[in-house]
Amino acid sequence: MARNPEVVIIDPDLDVRAELKRTLEVGTFTVTGVADYGIEAVTVAQERSPDVFLVSMEEPVARALQTIEMLGSANSTAAIVVYSSLSDAASVRRAMVAGARDYLMKPIKPEDVSRAVFGILEQEERKRIHVGSDVSEPVARGTTVTIFGAKGGIGKTTIATNLATALVRTTGANVVLVDMDTRFGDVAIMMDIAVETSIADLGRRVEELDRESIKDYLVRHHTGVTILPAPLHPTEWRSVTPQQIERIIDLLAQGHDYIIIDTPGTFNELIATTLELANMILLVTSMDIASIKDTALALEMLRAAQVSEDKVKLTINHSTSSNSLREEDVERVLEYTVTWRIPHDYNVANSNQLGIPIVIAKPYARVARAVTDIAYALSGAPRERKGFLERFLGRAG
Repeated sequence: MARNPEVVIIDPDLDVRAELKRTLEVGTFTVTGVADYGIEAVTVAQERSPDVFLVSMEEPVARALQTIEMLGSANSTAAIVVYSSLSDAASVRRAMVAGARDYLMKPIKPEDVSRAVFGILEQEERKRIHVGSDVSEPVARGTTVTIFGAKGGIGKTTIATNLATALVRTTGANVVLVDMDTRFGDVAIMMDIAVETSIADLGRRVEELDRESIKDYLVRHHTGVTILPAPLHPTEWRSVTPQQIERIIDLLAQGHDYIIIDTPGTFNELIATTLELANMILLVTSMDIASIKDTALALEMLRAAQVSEDKVKLTINHSTSSNSLREEDVERVLEYTVTWRIPHDYNVANSNQLGIPIVIAKPYARVARAVTDIAYALSGAPRERKGFLERFLGRAG
């Protein structure tokens, strides 16, 4: 080839990918992008459209294999070369089945990359010619989940913080939690983080930002969840517009696999935007008459706005055997099927006071198991089989 082959490096380790970038650029390659696993890798791949993806694969290999498959779907013309310290035949086979064209052992050497890349590109050159260069590819986006309810005090923020954490724990995905509670904004308190910049600060500068620079406004929590906090003073929401919220969510969706949005027990133009942009809406209700009445009104509003019922998942929170209403009563009154139910658990209050999500503080508690089940359902990740101890502690929690 007359030009240097263009390479995108996919590696969750910032230091490793920076060092590999320097190594390759000394030789015959042009590194056009670097990225983490998941949706960020796909976004960079579609923006850069390289000749080759160099993908790291280490234990646990699930995220790497998932990313390889996603890259193959997003860009069928670029070859995928895996580099790894895993030398067993099973690992090599799994990488090849996922879509890799070659498998290099660490420490990776420029000459090994050259042999692999040029060998593959020679085979792919004829195929590449037949691919139309004018076909526009859809831009990759993560899954946006809005936690919504027509009444306050029904545990939406608890669900949002724990669902975001559970998604990271079950899938290793890049998850951002956005606090859109325009009344109270308790995500920062529940996750025990300091608010230095908020979504209001971001709104004022959002037109200047892109997928990478927006990360400067996010807080990385020790659970692995990234957080965009609400402003400390509710009056700051007055300067935030629906257009800014749409742009913010769009940028976040380009670099995260999941965007979890916490909303208040009220409705306004900003919240309407989060509902329109959501791939899924968790419509939360509790088992009391006032909450059911408000939820009926919320369903009417969503239907009037022509929101697809397929993406609205009715979720009962704080359900106990002592509730005066039964689940079938709720379904009959609302004329809507309950998708998920989250039991009442006294451990939740303790965990919120400590600023630790209950899926971390007490992973075997019933409410933690319920939220984890939702995370598995959302992600489609295979559920690990429960052992006897886990089943016992889940019943006792």
